[in-house]
Amino acid sequence: MWRYSGMTRPSIRRSEPDGCVLDSRLPGSGIIASSVHSIWRPTAYHYNIALDAVGRDNKSAIDELILLHRDMRSHSIREDTITFNTLLNGCRRLGAWAYFREVEAQMRKRDRWGITRMDVTSWATLIQGYRECKDWEAVDRCVAEATSSCREWYKSQSEDGAERGIKPSTELWSAIVSIYAVRDMVSQAVASRRIMQGFDLSMNAYTFAPIFAALHRMRRSLVRQKKDAWQAIELALDEYEEMRKSNVTPNATILTNLALTIGLNNTFADTSCAQGGQDERVLSRLRDVDSTVARELEAMLSRSHDPHTYAVLLNLGGRSGAVDDVRAVWSSLINEMKFSWTVAKQPLLNSLTFSAYMNALISCKRYNEATTAFYTHVTPMSTSSTQLGRPGIDTPILIGADQSVYNASLQAFARADRHRMCVHILRRMVNSGIQPSALSVRNSMLPPDIDAQKDKPARYTRRWSLPLMIARNMWSVIIESRQREWARNPSGLTGHLFGEQLPVIVNDVAAQLIRTAAYARNVEFGEQIFDALNKEAAFFGMTSQGHHDSATTSNRFPEDLQCAPNVRTYTSMITLYCNIADLTGVNRIWTQMVNDGIEPTLHTYTSLVAAMHKVALRKRWKRSREHAEQSDRSTPAWDPVDGSGESPISDESRVYESSKDGSVQYVWSLTAQDATIRSVEDRAVGSDVEDSTAQQSDDNVELGLDIPLSTLLLRYHSLRIQDAASSVHKDQEPQASLIDKSVAQDIERVMRVCRAVELKGLKPDARFHAALADFFETCGDNKSAELVRQHMESSS
Repeated sequence: MWRYSGMTRPSIRRSEPDGCVLDSRLPGSGIIASSVHSIWRPTAYHYNIALDAVGRDNKSAIDELILLHRDMRSHSIREDTITFNTLLNGCRRLGAWAYFREVEAQMRKRDRWGITRMDVTSWATLIQGYRECKDWEAVDRCVAEATSSCREWYKSQSEDGAERGIKPSTELWSAIVSIYAVRDMVSQAVASRRIMQGFDLSMNAYTFAPIFAALHRMRRSLVRQKKDAWQAIELALDEYEEMRKSNVTPNATILTNLALTIGLNNTFADTSCAQGGQDERVLSRLRDVDSTVARELEAMLSRSHDPHTYAVLLNLGGRSGAVDDVRAVWSSLINEMKFSWTVAKQPLLNSLTFSAYMNALISCKRYNEATTAFYTHVTPMSTSSTQLGRPGIDTPILIGADQSVYNASLQAFARADRHRMCVHILRRMVNSGIQPSALSVRNSMLPPDIDAQKDKPARYTRRWSLPLMIARNMWSVIIESRQREWARNPSGLTGHLFGEQLPVIVNDVAAQLIRTAAYARNVEFGEQIFDALNKEAAFFGMTSQGHHDSATTSNRFPEDLQCAPNVRTYTSMITLYCNIADLTGVNRIWTQMVNDGIEPTLHTYTSLVAAMHKVALRKRWKRSREHAEQSDRSTPAWDPVDGSGESPISDESRVYESSKDGSVQYVWSLTAQDATIRSVEDRAVGSDVEDSTAQQSDDNVELGLDIPLSTLLLRYHSLRIQDAASSVHKDQEPQASLIDKSVAQDIERVMRVCRAVELKGLKPDARFHAALADFFETCGDNKSAELVRQHMESSS
């Protein structure tokens, strides 16, 4: 008997140089030292067991594995092939890729020297390890070397000589097939599977499963590109026949991917094989496989009593849009729970099957059925008034719903235009100890699906926005749960004891809530959301996305879980202050965005133009009102000759001219906001029209143009022309000499915007046509305005 101490440092107890410590309590402790040394000395077999135990423990550190390996070498114990394979597996599980490569180099060196040989397990472990660290160059190198070694072994069998290479195995070649399939290299995966047949290797379901998954992705990609998907379907049929010839029983994953590849219930829905002149024998073969797959799924369902099979069938029905199949599968699940005497290993009605059922109904746009299922099979909600009509006691009830069920229910209620119920579900999640995720918040703020609700009129004519009261109630639940988490765990980076934490208040969620506050002109609510977003970013150690030094922290999470304010959030904040024409707030947010290193986009400049436009309109309205009052008194409020006297409206000076009769006339002048709008317009459209009043941008980079910005510019210039025409003295006839020259420039700019829209190939919408018609009416060209409206009606 021996006990490994793990180190060779001196101890009070008598120890041997190899690290074995005598235990005086065990029998035979009085044996002489030479006998102890010969009996209790550890071997490579013992170290292999210890290395495997350390590598399999997720709580272990890579330092323990390295120290154990070095201790093995310090005792002059030579590693064998199993030792290297165990070290590679341990490094792979612990994510120690640097030491993984070091062990590979040592193993290759000893293989060249003939000390230890690399076997099939070694190559399979190397391929799997480099696949997990996504070093595809190393994966290709290992696959090529393993394939070459297998071919050398195959050639040595037909020759009279020593055995060379490695003997191929099913595990190695299944891993090679999976490598090609994961990278969507379908032809290489199928070729590798055929090489397995050439080696007379037995194939199993794990060999064919990645091929059918790759074929499903291939077919989906072809359909999205509007190409013929018959190539993927034909390969799937060939592989299915090969699987049958090899006596491989398909599992649920293979049948699901095969059904999604060839299509169930709607075989030629998105392919052109029916119109492509395909052979009738091929089409009949496709129909036979279709019916065979359906029978296999039904047989698997009847004999398995497994909730995973029900979940697969429900997901399949939801993807294919067959609501009748979804209802049939769910009905069979409920009937089996009620009347079957077979004891299932797992409860059939669990969070997996119920969330799959609700997601399938949502995919089929049966939102009311999904909400009814939530009321029927989930524990009654205390805040719901629908408990009166609940079914009897024999209806199965889901106890202990997890986050997937709540996420599906939030999506169903939101799409059914019942966002008030989403607030109660979020509150119930928090009370049940389930932290709402970013997906939960996104689902609760989804717009209603009006097309699926035929009984309700389409009353949403503009862009839908969450009602302010519901948004505030949702926000109170979210911020309450986050504040509790912030107080419990001061830093999200050290929260591994409670599990991996993910951000909840992310950029797209904050931007949508800020837009809701902007529509309601509630600056306080918008500022609360923006402050909470900054706190969430600080909680997870994120800084601005414009700074490159935050890449190590931000890369821990995907793009949709970034909570450092980005250009979308800043654009929403600019829109918030734009709607109340607060230039101070716009300037503060703009300065903060630039200081964070975030480049504004076209949508940001559109919001900025809208803010400047509103401020300029207010200034012009105040000027025209003051001018009317001054005209009634026939005296100006300040000296019109040298402009002395402080302006009561803004820092811009008023411009007056004297007419022939000596009366003071008001001339329309540009404000600072007008100059900013023209500067943005020049960057978006191009400065082909000379305008000395517009501010020139520091950089000549064009922003690009879209229809919303074009519509806004048309309305801006129309209002400028209208205000300039109405600012003429009321006793005077409107003459061209009394209107500022910038009116002509406004007309030229409108024509330039229309030319830019035509040259860029943009498709104008109804709002653009309405703005263009209003512009012609402002200029007095009613005939052109009527032609634009007729064109708009004919195109719609």
